[in-house]
Amino acid sequence: MGLDRAFRAALPSLAAGLAVGMALCMAPASAVAASAPGLQYKTSWEHYLALRKAAAGAPAMTWAGLPDWSGVWAREGGFTSMRFDPKQPKDGRATAVLTPEYQARYEKRLADLAKGIHRDPVSECLPAGYPRFLTEPYSREFIVRPEYVVWIQEEGNEVRRFYLDGRPHLPDDEANPEPEGDSIGFWNGQALVVHTNHLRAGIYSFDQPEFSDQVTTVEVIRSVGKDVIEDDVTVYDPPALVVPWHVVSRYQRIVDVPNIRLNYWPCLENSKAVFQPDGTVTVRLSDDEKK
Repeated sequence: MGLDRAFRAALPSLAAGLAVGMALCMAPASAVAASAPGLQYKTSWEHYLALRKAAAGAPAMTWAGLPDWSGVWAREGGFTSMRFDPKQPKDGRATAVLTPEYQARYEKRLADLAKGIHRDPVSECLPAGYPRFLTEPYSREFIVRPEYVVWIQEEGNEVRRFYLDGRPHLPDDEANPEPEGDSIGFWNGQALVVHTNHLRAGIYSFDQPEFSDQVTTVEVIRSVGKDVIEDDVTVYDPPALVVPWHVVSRYQRIVDVPNIRLNYWPCLENSKAVFQPDGTVTVRLSDDEKK
């Protein structure tokens, strides 16, 4: 009887492990590879704490030691690659290993897009939000201090703030889900390690999967060349992802446009999207365009 009770008690864990194993077996090799770095941690917080422990004893960041992230930057690939994972094949599917529910949602999104049904929050002048923030092709800039980093992108005038002064996350009972979430971190040499939580549900891009409001991430942001910044991000989202999704995005400093700067984004002034009852989107023409 003791063995029988132990076996029955273990069934949920065995079933969960079998589900993960089956999902990984059925997933494309690129998806399994994209998940690998996060498989050793149960949560993003455990992942973040492991990185913080590994960085213990590193010298405190000083003004003289800050990386040079001045200027204006843009994601590699620009408008030709708005996929969350730049390694996703051009005509292939997202590299995430999705749960059955979110896989079905993704399939429906792709089927709707094929029919011209396209509801995208960005088209309604709502923020892209994070993690989608990483995919947007518009100009970006950083404000870098030892205890605080700001990452701004032109589209929607979106701003991410990284608090590096040792403060904790906002308590769950005080925090509101925000488009960009709550981000804390630390310097490990010139690499910026960031943990983000308290996010809203959303989509990774218009033709990408959805993420839930339980999504959290760990990022390592660093220079990998004079004019290249790399953001190594691992996404944790138990309702949507069978295993964490690991993605690396790169951003190029724009050096061939003199005096470039970010513009203010007055979305409501310029938006021409009209959402029809059948879910399709048409374009509102100005009087000049109607002629």
